[in-house]
Amino acid sequence: MKIGSSSDSIYQLFLPRSKTEAASDSGAEQFKQPLRTSGVTSSDDSLVAAFQARLAESSFNRNDTNGDGFVDREEYIDNNLQERADGYKPELADVQSTWNQIDANGKGRLSEDEYKEGFNSILKVSMGHFDKPIR
Repeated sequence: MKIGSSSDSIYQLFLPRSKTEAASDSGAEQFKQPLRTSGVTSSDDSLVAAFQARLAESSFNRNDTNGDGFVDREEYIDNNLQERADGYKPELADVQSTWNQIDANGKGRLSEDEYKEGFNSILKVSMGHFDKPIR
């Protein structure tokens, strides 16, 4: 998956849009339009950092299944062992290994900031590619 000036359509999924913009887009046409940066005029590094932050926030929100503002080890493992729409079912050992990387201190319960820090340490995004495949 590439993220860069020539293939920014994936990045559009993570950018806030106004209701007017959303209503004017229809189906695949939105992916043919140029990247909307919502006023962001920074360098590529800033765009990558914003994308990385949105990925971490999305992952935290998805894994905080009880909404208490923390992701617990059991909560993370239960959520990530679910079979996905494409039929992929992760192995318990793989999910536990990923949790252990996110929770490097072994606390067993992470606040949003702690979770994002751990997430960002294992998934590095750079312009043009992901360093680690997403499955």
